[in-house]
Amino acid sequence: MKLLVPIGFSLLLAAFAPQAIAQYQNPEWIDISPDGESFQVSMPNQPKVEPEIVGAVSGHRYVALTSVATYTVWSVRNANYRTGQDPDAYLDTTAELIWDGLLKPAREKLDAKDRLFAGMSYERELPPEGLPGREYTVRLNDVIGTAEFFVAREHLYVLLVIGKLGADLPKEKFFASFRASTSSPASSSMMKPVENLINAPGISSIGVEDYSRVFTGREVTQKARVLEKNEPTYTESARGFSVEGTVVLRVVFSKNGEVTNIQVVSKLPHGLTQRAIEAARAIRFTPAMKDGQPVSMWMELQYNFHLY
Repeated sequence: MKLLVPIGFSLLLAAFAPQAIAQYQNPEWIDISPDGESFQVSMPNQPKVEPEIVGAVSGHRYVALTSVATYTVWSVRNANYRTGQDPDAYLDTTAELIWDGLLKPAREKLDAKDRLFAGMSYERELPPEGLPGREYTVRLNDVIGTAEFFVAREHLYVLLVIGKLGADLPKEKFFASFRASTSSPASSSMMKPVENLINAPGISSIGVEDYSRVFTGREVTQKARVLEKNEPTYTESARGFSVEGTVVLRVVFSKNGEVTNIQVVSKLPHGLTQRAIEAARAIRFTPAMKDGQPVSMWMELQYNFHLY
């Protein structure tokens, strides 16, 4: 049996006697709700509990083994959390903390060559009905897994399933069972429903067109024409976490020649949304025309980010 990479402490499956290993081949899932904690989760057997201290982060980690996977839950507090932090930036910081802190012991066990191929890649934002969170893929040499984490102010919850590359890792029950009762920080204010951004109909009560309002593309005589549009560049953090996708912005090309009222319809983490906004603000264009007058017009901008 190939050794599983230990997560945070030296517990290797090969160190067990054959009869001890056998008990992890047919795990009986149990519900875990530790005393003094604010979470509950299903794990394949009773986890081993160890203290976790990494810089300003402290708490506990709970680790359960099967014959093919290691299941880990970190329940920790971040002493550096400050009220009012931007939620998206805080999620970025948390991902970096996981890779550079919580997973550092496992990474340091790899040789220099294998470290070059180790990484943590962004997958998606987790559903908004719970705590703010994200999902990443974690790869450490020839083991691979999935990490999901959630933030509740200073409290961080990190769930990781990892095992041999190519193995079938039962993980759905583990992730789906997780619940935490700690209240979450306010959700990001960057994303607002597009339907709330569109102005009321533009004909005044006296039948005169209101040229000061923002028009849609169908309403203008001539649409705004882009003269110069630079593409945004990657941030080092986004490149490090292999973030790819599209940022969609809803903006106004104003009659004064400025891009205003920037709203995020679809975002990406690790600074890419901010890079897209900066690029949008720098667009040069000629304003739309309505009945011979320059007017402001709604536009949708898409910025695609691809590593290769």
